[in-house]
Amino acid sequence: MKSRSRILIAAVLVIGDEILVTVMSVSGHTVRLGIAAPAGVPIYREEIWLAVTEENRAAAEAAGDALRGAPALATVADPASAASSAESGSPTPSPHTPAA
Repeated sequence: MKSRSRILIAAVLVIGDEILVTVMSVSGHTVRLGIAAPAGVPIYREEIWLAVTEENRAAAEAAGDALRGAPALATVADPASAASSAESGSPTPSPHTPAA
């Protein structure tokens, strides 16, 4: 004998403290769901989520590749060494002052 599960219209699933999933309608093999969640919670269908995460991964990888070829940035002097330079009388160049 075949067992058949029934989905109740207006049945509500609670996820955590702030997410509600409501069965809106059932038609054949199609179930429409309503989702209530805080505005900051992104909700995607799985295929959209996978496409977004793949695109983000590819962008991060491309940015990493671009940064590997970029010249290194100058570092700011240690405040302790700047103070000792001032005591010795040798000037410490300012990163905001153009070189002569």
